[in-house]
Amino acid sequence: MKQYNRIMLGEHGKYLDECLAQNFIGANFLPETDLANTPYNDEVMWRKQMVATYLQENPDKSIGTARNSIGFLWTICFGLKKDDIVIASNGQGGYHVGIIDGDYIYVPGGNLPHRRSVVWLNTVISRKSMSQKLQYSTGSIGTCCNITKYAEELETLIGGKTVANTTVADKHSNTFKERSLHKLLAHYLIEKNRFPKTIFHETSSKADQAQKWIHPDMVAVEFNEFQSPTTQAFLKAADTKTYVDLFSYELKCRIENDHQLKEYFFQALSNSSWANYGYLVAFEISDDVMEEMERLNRAFGIGIILLSPFSNDTRELFQARKKELDYYTIDKLSRINPDFKNFIVKTTKVLNSQNDVVEDVKNGLQKFCDKGFASDDEIAYYCDETNIPLK
Repeated sequence: MKQYNRIMLGEHGKYLDECLAQNFIGANFLPETDLANTPYNDEVMWRKQMVATYLQENPDKSIGTARNSIGFLWTICFGLKKDDIVIASNGQGGYHVGIIDGDYIYVPGGNLPHRRSVVWLNTVISRKSMSQKLQYSTGSIGTCCNITKYAEELETLIGGKTVANTTVADKHSNTFKERSLHKLLAHYLIEKNRFPKTIFHETSSKADQAQKWIHPDMVAVEFNEFQSPTTQAFLKAADTKTYVDLFSYELKCRIENDHQLKEYFFQALSNSSWANYGYLVAFEISDDVMEEMERLNRAFGIGIILLSPFSNDTRELFQARKKELDYYTIDKLSRINPDFKNFIVKTTKVLNSQNDVVEDVKNGLQKFCDKGFASDDEIAYYCDETNIPLK
């Protein structure tokens, strides 16, 4: 499947002219490492190895930053295939279009030393000619972002035709199920160093299944990461509440109007009362509800996430406000739902484990939790199978 990516060629695209003149794109993470000498057949293992290398060379950076940087590096060096399309901003409201036509090469000492050769087309796409959604995605922060879901629109724009701005509705909008979105959200949360777990309402006792707005759709835990084991042990011993954050997520296919927004928002508010952070997550959100959504977020602290098949395109529109854990609701959920109970039990084991075995205990939690995807191709295949649009 052909991929389409928006590429940032250096900070604020400062190397664009050089890339256009010499027919390449590139990245400058780990500039002293020739990636041709690294075994990259296994993407998961490659990423782990490169994250470790990145942290060794940049001890002031967080694990999250390392993972994001290495993810961008993988995409540019090995994730993009020949004939895939890239667009690069010129900083003046236009995007140059290129076609990948070569494998990874390393140019030591050069700007953007990790390179792929491209054929630049004699085409510049005007940002104003893009739909609002494509404009939004191309404005994502990061070295690159996958915009394959806009393939049809991009091909039209490359051909010189303007695409009318569209709303959230499309021909696929009624064909995918809410539960199918869980794996996409899980993948995004894993990228953010969280441990996600779907809470199946149907596993609750029959008397409790019907209780309205108490079961979260998905939960997650994040352990504050420090590179020094000494710091990790001290923080956990000094303040467990600082060491761990618990998250609650309510998922919806789409939010199209004010009535839906109010219903879903207060459902998320109720279902997340137990957690440090509560979020409402939707795959499609109408622009018409943004102002009211912002007001509700300020008033009640529930965050909003616009979910995409690709993590780089998923956007936290409004951040959640942190609150204290509600242990009474945690106790109730643990009594009525075995999925939630086991999640709390395994999280507690991590908190109580000795420093020399904590990673092994975390591995046990990871095996229990939801899984993500190994590659963008796997995401695309999953979305095709579940009728989730890559628009």
